[in-house]
Formats: sequence, C-alpha cells, structure tokens
Amino acid sequence: MFSFLLFSCTQQGEKIKKADREYNGSYTGKYLDRIAFPVGGTGAGMFCLEGTGSISHMSVRNRPDVFNEPCMFAAISVKGMENGTKVLEGQVPDWKKFGQPNSANGSPGTTYGFPRFQNTKFTARFPFALTEMKDDDIPLDVNMTGWSPFIPTDADNSCLPVGAIEYTFRNTGSGKIEAVFSYNSVNFMGQDNGINKIDPTSNGFVLSEEGVKDKPETK
Repeated sequence: MFSFLLFSCTQQGEKIKKADREYNGSYTGKYLDRIAFPVGGTGAGMFCLEGTGSISHMSVRNRPDVFNEPCMFAAISVKGMENGTKVLEGQVPDWKKFGQPNSANGSPGTTYGFPRFQNTKFTARFPFALTEMKDDDIPLDVNMTGWSPFIPTDADNSCLPVGAIEYTFRNTGSGKIEAVFSYNSVNFMGQDNGINKIDPTSNGFVLSEEGVKDKPETK
C-alpha cells in the first residue's frame, strides 16, 4: 500500500510572486530557451519546433530521437542591404553554446555562428505553433508556422506522417524588397549503410535513403 500526503507551507504574510508572463500567452526572452513543440501525425514520427524557430528532436526512424538536431535551417538574403542575410531563427540559447558535445570546438555542424533575427516571439495553439521574428537590419516581419494533421474524431487523417512549416513575409518598409529565400539541410535520412541521396523537386528537394538487406525498414 502506498499513501501520499500533499501539503504546502508558507510563511505568514508571504505573498505569492506574480508570474513574469501571462498564462497561455506568448513566449519571449528567456522563456524561448526550453520550448520544443512537437509537429507530426499522432504516432507517426515527429520533429520539434523550438521557441527560436530551430528544428530539433527529429524522430523519423520509428523511435523517439530527442537528441537528434540535424543541421537544417531557412535563410533570407535581401539584395543590396547591409546585414541583409540572416538565418530565419531567433538567438541561440546559451545552454546550447556551452556544455553541449563539441561546444568547446566551436560546435561544428551547427548554425550557431550565423547571423539571425534579434527579436522572437513564440505562441502555441495546438496543432499550430507560431514563431514571429523581427530585426532592425531587415524591414520584414517574418512568421513561421508549424502544424500537424489533427482532425478531432478522424484518427486516420490525424495519424498521417506529415509535419508542415510555412513562412510568410511582410514588408514593413517604404520601398520594394528583392530577396532570396532558401531552405538548407543535411540529409538526415542517411543514417545507416544504405544508399542515401538528395533528389530535386519543384521548388525543393527530397531526402532519402535506400533500405539495406538486413534493415529494409530503414527505407
């Protein structure tokens, strides 16, 4: 038999400290550092959209892979604008820069040294997550929206192996902007001994790996 006794002790006259942020509100500043919002069909693999807009927890091998953070990022380059090329993410949390594997060697294989947006706000509204980015160097408001297939009472479609990210840009300046948007990624599917490749597709690319004889499920 197990029994639990829950109680709370406070000093007489002690006031409960008011939270620094509104309950269920948006996240900014230090509150962005530990966010990992899951994106993907129920039981069908996932990745996480972090509070800064980076991608982590890439789990597409029939198991949770919560420490898998492949190098993948979106970027924008604005023509003729000084400091107009940046990764479409917020500032890297300090805990990632110090104490992580290989951080003493400059964190190879990451984008931590790239310029990125100064101000970021994250809002979670399952199955949607919104990351809003602003920067004094670039007259653009950038919204990054991640979402999963989720239809109440429709289990089949809610379990589709799909996770989406959408970027929208709004010109906040007075002039025309000419820019190039790109998405960049290592082939994180190439983890086993099969033949892995990156194939071009319309406005994008496809990452893949052939299944090997003793592990056909890796295809």
